[in-house]
Amino acid sequence: MRRALLSPPACRDLRALRAAVAGRAVLVTGASSGVGAATALRLGEAGATVLLLARREERLREVAARIGAAGGRAVMIPADLSDPASVDAAAREVLKAAPVLAGVVSNAGRSVRRRALDGAPRADLERLLAVNATGPARLLLALRPALGQSVGADSVVVNVSSVSARHVGAPRWGAYQGSKAAFDLWMQAAVAEWPGVRGASVYLPLVRTPMIAPTRAYRFLPALSAAEAAEAVTLPFVRRVVRVAPWWLPGVEVAGIVCPGLLARGLAWAERVEARLERRA
Repeated sequence: MRRALLSPPACRDLRALRAAVAGRAVLVTGASSGVGAATALRLGEAGATVLLLARREERLREVAARIGAAGGRAVMIPADLSDPASVDAAAREVLKAAPVLAGVVSNAGRSVRRRALDGAPRADLERLLAVNATGPARLLLALRPALGQSVGADSVVVNVSSVSARHVGAPRWGAYQGSKAAFDLWMQAAVAEWPGVRGASVYLPLVRTPMIAPTRAYRFLPALSAAEAAEAVTLPFVRRVVRVAPWWLPGVEVAGIVCPGLLARGLAWAERVEARLERRA
């Protein structure tokens, strides 16, 4: 029941995924933990050569070891997407390891939950835009020689996004929502111009990962596991979809168009309730 209520469409058939990616190279960013690590493990299990990109080299080594222990092949590429020089160096390493890419799973992301009128909103926005938008865009553009070169099959660019990127602005989440929405729209436009490349946006609901741990209220809400999220993320490799989302997301989007004020007030009310609970804790 929980899966039916939460989950977007997913690829749960490993044989179908194997038919799509076995023997081919796929880059996964943010591969050191959470959804990225789970996606990399699933692609490795399906026979892909998985290029693992993330900042934390020791975590990448653990993921690579797990892929290797299961009989797969992984290549580690430590990089910081907020640093243009690091992105360019990583792209060179990717092109050296895999001159032809079957796909890129753009999963790396960072989240900051803070009121815009508190702290340093400009710094938050700049930091999140670098990690969630401009860094991933720079990486994709640098990988142009390897994308769209597959014989008989398109390269697939999968943007791992969030349902929050599709609804009205929520208190404390402006920098995160804005950066995720920015890259999502840029990616859709870029792949529309790109011969031999197709794109898909995966709008995940809440996923039980370290990213959500600081938000105490999320401990009591239903969430997908990272492995369940990875099944949704890999769906675009086996089906020509441009969007993967929970069944209820279109209703939220329509509400944001038809009655945006009501939805915004609802989100503001939820934030006030949570703030009171935090003060009592």
